[in-house]
Amino acid sequence: MSGFFTALAHGASALFNRLERRSAVKTLNELDDRALRDIGITRSQIEDAVYGQFKTELSRYL
Repeated sequence: MSGFFTALAHGASALFNRLERRSAVKTLNELDDRALRDIGITRSQIEDAVYGQFKTELSRYL
């Protein structure tokens, strides 16, 4: 039974993380281009930044 609760906890955690990241993407998409530039990303880099795949050395916007 312990394995079931562990799997349930991992599933709930994964769902929470997914919802939290989708919310962050939505919030960043609501910003204008100047605000995005101020934090160092472009609109096309939002999902990469939220999901941890953003590489600052590849950005010419900084």
